[in-house]
Amino acid sequence: MVAIDAIAEALARVRVQVDKQHAQIIHSNDLARGDRETLIATGWLQEIMRGWYMLVRPDIATGDTAAWYANFWDFVRIYLNHRFGEAYCLSAESSLDLHTDNPTIPKQVIVIVKQGSGLRKLMHDTSLLMYTDVKNFPSEITQKQGINIFSLPYALCKAAPTYFQKTPRDAELALRTIKMPAELSRVIIQYNLKAAGARIVGAYLFLQDEKTASAIKNDLKMAGLLVNPNNPFQQQAPLLHTKVKSPYAGRIQSMWAEARETVIQYFPKPPGLPVDTQDYLHHIDGIYQYDAYNSLSIEGYQVTYELIEKVKNNQWDPVRNEYDNNIKNAMAAKGYFDAFQQVKACVAQIIQGENAASIVQENIQIWYQNLFGPSARAGIIKPESLFGYRNDRVFIRNSRHIPPPKEVLIDAMSAFFECLEHEPHSAVRAILGHYFFVYIHPYMDGNGRIARFLMNALFASGGYSWTVVRVANRNQYITTLENTHTEFNMAAFTQFIKGEMEAVEYNNPYPKF
Repeated sequence: MVAIDAIAEALARVRVQVDKQHAQIIHSNDLARGDRETLIATGWLQEIMRGWYMLVRPDIATGDTAAWYANFWDFVRIYLNHRFGEAYCLSAESSLDLHTDNPTIPKQVIVIVKQGSGLRKLMHDTSLLMYTDVKNFPSEITQKQGINIFSLPYALCKAAPTYFQKTPRDAELALRTIKMPAELSRVIIQYNLKAAGARIVGAYLFLQDEKTASAIKNDLKMAGLLVNPNNPFQQQAPLLHTKVKSPYAGRIQSMWAEARETVIQYFPKPPGLPVDTQDYLHHIDGIYQYDAYNSLSIEGYQVTYELIEKVKNNQWDPVRNEYDNNIKNAMAAKGYFDAFQQVKACVAQIIQGENAASIVQENIQIWYQNLFGPSARAGIIKPESLFGYRNDRVFIRNSRHIPPPKEVLIDAMSAFFECLEHEPHSAVRAILGHYFFVYIHPYMDGNGRIARFLMNALFASGGYSWTVVRVANRNQYITTLENTHTEFNMAAFTQFIKGEMEAVEYNNPYPKF
């Protein structure tokens, strides 16, 4: 058994290197052999590949990918700089992943090097593929996250035509992120990239941006390059119709446009606003305990129907009851009850015909404050955390999807609310509203609960039943969300929610406990 003092001293020495490079990545040369053996034996270090380690908490479960995905791009930066100095650059396609802020950790990053090619297999089925190409080593290199990448215009010109076919959403985002046509014209002319010029002009014509297409074509003509536009996209129509505020905002808007028809195809038509609004609200009251039990249990809280009933009736007693002494669980139950009442009040407005998207936008922060208000008053969380969005990065356990950094949350949430406001179909608002709220993850905690509240408030705008995601289906729920993040096939998630809604309706009026 390793002495605690030895572990603490080894950690202190490792922290010096970690703080120096602002990452949890350690090379074996920066570790004394004894420290390395001590920290590996006690679970503080995980091996990424031979000679490279990641500093982690020792209580991380076997197979948990969160730490690796959180540190993935830091490892890429440190490893490539360590091995190649400045003599490397990500491929055009991998560069565009960073330019467009693609939130999914790639299975493989491709790197152009001047010497030293090879494949490096990394943790959790990821890899680095390095190939030597001195002749075509990129001439225009910039950096993002400290990693050498093609400049955006150069990457768009050098990307293979298949990039536009296989990843049309990212290609469209990259094209719409270009600020001036001359950025592309200069690269095409300077490097005599006539085929790329035809592709770029054709792409902008497909995006219905004739102004940019015409400007680039005229620039090329002035320089003696005559091109016949060649559309590299295979889809029928663009996803967006304007330039984007940021890649994150544009990604949400384009994904929404791409997915909405799938929801309409797989989900029942809206039944329409209820004639008897009081009966509709009565049913919501009737399902409260069942909803609270399942929603809280999905998040890992140890909650029983008895505890929910006690909180509802203000009967929980942490002083005289040992179970009630579990403050965290009790505060979660109390917060859920408070938030549920606020959501129900919003539903009452919505089923009277008021604008559902506007009501949700005006009240979602109030739902969040009620959800965590009891925890703040009990000192479990800081009161200031109840206001605004999260102020740190957040990672979803075992997910390749990395939610947006805090700096772009306002843009992302603005795009989200715009999509809600302009969406005419209530089922699309509800299902995509749930999905994209989880996708953005605007809070440090409570995103799943708020997403399910939001879904049901928006379902009400079409007269659909209040829907409970059952804890018995937790694994399917989480897996379906993750697959949607990585593959973006909204059919499976839509069908899952449809099944949960039908399960509640089958047990009408609502399950008894």
